[in-house]
Amino acid sequence: MHEDRCRQTGPGPPGPPAFPGVLAMLAAVAGACVWRWLWPWPSEDPVIALVSLRSPLAADLMRWGYAVASILTPCFGVLFAATLAGLLYERRRRRPGTTKAPAWPEDGDKPRVVVGEVHRRTRPGPSPSPGWLVVPRRGLHAGTAVFGAVGSGKTSCCMYPFARQVLGWHGNDPDRRPGGLVMEVKGDFCHQVRRILADLGRSDDYTELGLEGKWCYNPLESDLDAYSLAYQIASLLNQLFGKGKEPFWQQASTNLVKFLILLHRVKDGYVTLADVYRTAIDQDLLASKINAARQELDYHPHARLSVEQYKEYVNTLPDRDWQFDNGRGETYVPADTELIEALKEQKVEHRLEEPEPAGTRQRMLAAIVTWHVHDWSKLADRLRSSIVEGVSVFLSLFDEPGVSDVFCPPKSAYEEDRPYRGRWALPPLADALEGGKVIALNLPVGDNPALGRAIGVMLKQDFQRAVLSRIPRIEAEPDQPWRDLLFVCDEYQNFATAGESDPGGDEKFFSLSRQGQLVALVATQSISSLRSAVPGESWRTLLQTFRTRIFLSLSDESSCKQASEACGQVERLKEQYSISESSQAGVGLLSGKAGGGKGTFGVTKSYSVRREPRFPPAAFAQLRNAQAIVTAYDGRNPLPPTYCYLKPWYLPRELGYFEALDQGRI
Repeated sequence: MHEDRCRQTGPGPPGPPAFPGVLAMLAAVAGACVWRWLWPWPSEDPVIALVSLRSPLAADLMRWGYAVASILTPCFGVLFAATLAGLLYERRRRRPGTTKAPAWPEDGDKPRVVVGEVHRRTRPGPSPSPGWLVVPRRGLHAGTAVFGAVGSGKTSCCMYPFARQVLGWHGNDPDRRPGGLVMEVKGDFCHQVRRILADLGRSDDYTELGLEGKWCYNPLESDLDAYSLAYQIASLLNQLFGKGKEPFWQQASTNLVKFLILLHRVKDGYVTLADVYRTAIDQDLLASKINAARQELDYHPHARLSVEQYKEYVNTLPDRDWQFDNGRGETYVPADTELIEALKEQKVEHRLEEPEPAGTRQRMLAAIVTWHVHDWSKLADRLRSSIVEGVSVFLSLFDEPGVSDVFCPPKSAYEEDRPYRGRWALPPLADALEGGKVIALNLPVGDNPALGRAIGVMLKQDFQRAVLSRIPRIEAEPDQPWRDLLFVCDEYQNFATAGESDPGGDEKFFSLSRQGQLVALVATQSISSLRSAVPGESWRTLLQTFRTRIFLSLSDESSCKQASEACGQVERLKEQYSISESSQAGVGLLSGKAGGGKGTFGVTKSYSVRREPRFPPAAFAQLRNAQAIVTAYDGRNPLPPTYCYLKPWYLPRELGYFEALDQGRI
């Protein structure tokens, strides 16, 4: 069967030593001479003498036969020894660990990632002329997904080496070094990224965000409108706690969070998740915030009285500059808290009416007041408590002292050039990325799973907005050398967000990120784990955004089947045999017993073309550590699926996979 092989990038292994037939014949002649010298023809033997006397012809034939045997026997012995030596040499040459690794591809001006060694594409085992599977920069912009069960080597053989290669692009050019975001759940990946950047001379570019770090980050400090931020929190709640069958609760909680964010922005120009939480659970605090915003913006409701009520109570009410509305026949004045309390105390018949807002902030405040008076305040107490409870279970995470210091810093942390409690405010993500910074989120799930996922998702969505916002700028200035951005996410199923109704899902972002020059590298344990992390069938849409897929050893049947289907099918010529037999019974005329009948027997061989998986599902379950089946994309055309032998980050480049396997280092 024909076997496709990757182009050889280094010198192949040496062939077996040549043993020409001429040398074999010379060795046979020499052996015959030694034979004749040691064991000449025994003419004096009595038996031979008797044969010569009785039949000279037979004696001559025996003598010539002995001469031929003395020549052919050494010749056959030499040929047999040469054949046996060749077979033993070939077997030794094909043993794992004896195939040398090809020369590492030369580092050129065009960035790329070396995935691993390629020997035989559709059959495991070493090849005498191995090569490298290389994905160019253009193909990396289409996304890379790594799937592998626990212990298969997806982190040590893919995430670490690939991240090192990408972060090393344009190492001598500070204006083109890639920036990026690194997310993980175990806590060790961030330390490895720090070492990688230190080895590359980029220690200053490492920025770690964690509870013990020196940076603080407010997820709500962005240029998004209040509704977008509220919808983002609502989507996160669906990912954390599941989506209910009744849409009212999600809509009501989204509306609540939206107006609370808007209120703090109008009042203070700044909002944190802790502010939203405290205002949501305290109705008195909410009312006082609205009243304080009214005072600050001089936006008070108008108290309207009839002429009769005005004449009767004007002398007992606080002194105000009352105005007369000729059109309505009423008197009115902006009503502050003192006036409203006096009207209620004296039981004066009055009507409060909101004035026409004058500026943008007053218009926003008017929307808040309308919601609070005509919507929120009219709900029953139990219903309000249920809506608040739906968001407070999540927002309460950010009111804890250690978490609040990191993720809910005060406004002064962003306005003043000094740290807040030993932490500096993280600059806007877009500015940090364009400056070549590599931001690493270090929140292990073992400490606080809900917090790690919540902050990870919000930071990821902030990163996605920064990437998408650079697309129009890249299109406007195509000649400017824009740096690449790297997104690395280990255990991606913990941070994946997708859904048909979610406008900010990952599947929508990754389908557009190629134009933002993003190199996306995600790893997850299996297709099933990704499928269970996102709702409905959106996992299919998310999966198709990663054009390069690396399948390491998979441990569940569903993922093996999906991986086999992703690698496609091939047409193979199959043999078919059919056996037919027929017989006729007979009866003996003399004995009267059955037997002696005629019979026929036939065998038919036919061929047919069948479509079969290029790699059966069992092939993915039988992969060893650091072995993979890769479907790569070079940016223009998909490459055929192939067996690939990965290079762990702790092994030298010149050590081949089968050599390392033979030495027990994999």
